Amino acid sequence: MLVESLGGGLLVGKARGGKFSNISSGEIRGWYFIGASFLVEFSAVYFASKGVKLVVDGIPFIHLLSYILLFFGLFMNLDKYPFWIITAGVLLNFIVIMANGGQMPISKEALISVGLLDNAAAIEQGRIITHTLINDATKLRFLSDILALPKYYPRPKVYSLGDIFMAAGVFIYVQHLMLGKGVNGQIGK
Repeated sequence: MLVESLGGGLLVGKARGGKFSNISSGEIRGWYFIGASFLVEFSAVYFASKGVKLVVDGIPFIHLLSYILLFFGLFMNLDKYPFWIITAGVLLNFIVIMANGGQMPISKEALISVGLLDNAAAIEQGRIITHTLINDATKLRFLSDILALPKYYPRPKVYSLGDIFMAAGVFIYVQHLMLGKGVNGQIGK
């Protein structure tokens, strides 16, 4: 959903008279923590797909490390209110992931409803280590990936309440940058 919120933010920002050049005025402190978080996550997925047992068995700890790095980066930007919204979404996802053994629970029915049958099968077979299918033992099911974009959407996906918060925060941040407003609602320099 972050790609959609970024793209939507750019389009709406332009439609509202914003300037793409204003985006360069946005400073994200600790961006290297955020980048390292994604690097840890994507590396884990890659090495798990190659059958590296240490990574497969260590996914709860890898997810924890990834989120710690991400929180460091986000906390360095909490002076900008859109980052409060993003952080709230990340926290919701973190809570449900940690409550369920280090994997995000996802609805098999939602995956099937948007045509992601291969993903459902891969998760069921343990080939996608970041997710687990929702079952009777799933905790905090309402925070899991249970929402699905309509089937006609060109990029089918299943998402969580936390993903909505993160997407909204990114969208708002892009709007403020493009319109030359400070992220605390004040006009920029």
